[in-house]
Amino acid sequence: MSITAAIYCWEALYSGGQSVIDNLKASGFTTILAWSVHVNATNGDLTLNDTLIVTDGTYVGDPAWPGLLAQLKTGTTSVNRLLFSVGSGGGPTDFGNIQQLIDRFGTGPTSPLYKNFAELLSVIPSIDGIDFDDEDSYNQGTVVQFAQMLATIGYKQITFCPYQDMQFWAGCLQALQASNPGLVTAYNLQCYAGGSINVYEIPQWIASIKPILGDAAASFILPGLWCRNGSGCTSGECPDQMEVQYKAWGLLGIGGGFIWRYDDILSCESSSTCSGNPMTPAAYADAILNGVMSEAM
Repeated sequence: MSITAAIYCWEALYSGGQSVIDNLKASGFTTILAWSVHVNATNGDLTLNDTLIVTDGTYVGDPAWPGLLAQLKTGTTSVNRLLFSVGSGGGPTDFGNIQQLIDRFGTGPTSPLYKNFAELLSVIPSIDGIDFDDEDSYNQGTVVQFAQMLATIGYKQITFCPYQDMQFWAGCLQALQASNPGLVTAYNLQCYAGGSINVYEIPQWIASIKPILGDAAASFILPGLWCRNGSGCTSGECPDQMEVQYKAWGLLGIGGGFIWRYDDILSCESSSTCSGNPMTPAAYADAILNGVMSEAM
């Protein structure tokens, strides 16, 4: 069984240069997620956090960045997948904006949404897919049409990043399985902050998609935890705590997990709040891989 160890990366992935790329390649993480792409409601401009990267069908971001990202999956590296995450909690209403754009312009090649996401993939062909962090709209039609458009452009994968509303996400999955079988490859299930209850509800999430995926349902779920973070690095979990949790989840047949988020690891890895144990990217990747693999063998 192949275990996924994913990590969401914030500003460091864009601004950190070669050292961040090298660090991620050596980390043990298999999936890197660039978080978060925001979509302008008027013209479909794509902004990575606070940096405009695509406007009017033209890439305007750092010209060196596509080449750096391409390195993630080349040479000696643990990374085999790169996703860009769209949306976020408590911020811009990205999926509501996407709905407005689809309502006004449709999803064809002349629409600004299509042109901008086509340009993103053209300039950064190392992107494997798009992660949907819809925490504002919860409109199944929008999710399905957006995913279908991305598949037409050439994106190979879609992942969902839910923290609530099992039936909504199951409905989206079922619709896309009917129109684009295999396009959606995982739930990156938030088990921290607003999704903390999901630590105890993995069986229910598995059950919600078992009628759609059958025996593959459990391995479709990739629960995520928050590393050490915050003032004094006293919030969140240490790698050894996470490994215990992933061992417990591994008994359910999950396919791996993810860490929220890389920038917090960089801020806290020199802290001693984990009783002197390392808080490096590699330690967190190992927490997922060793935890899940110990139960998958």
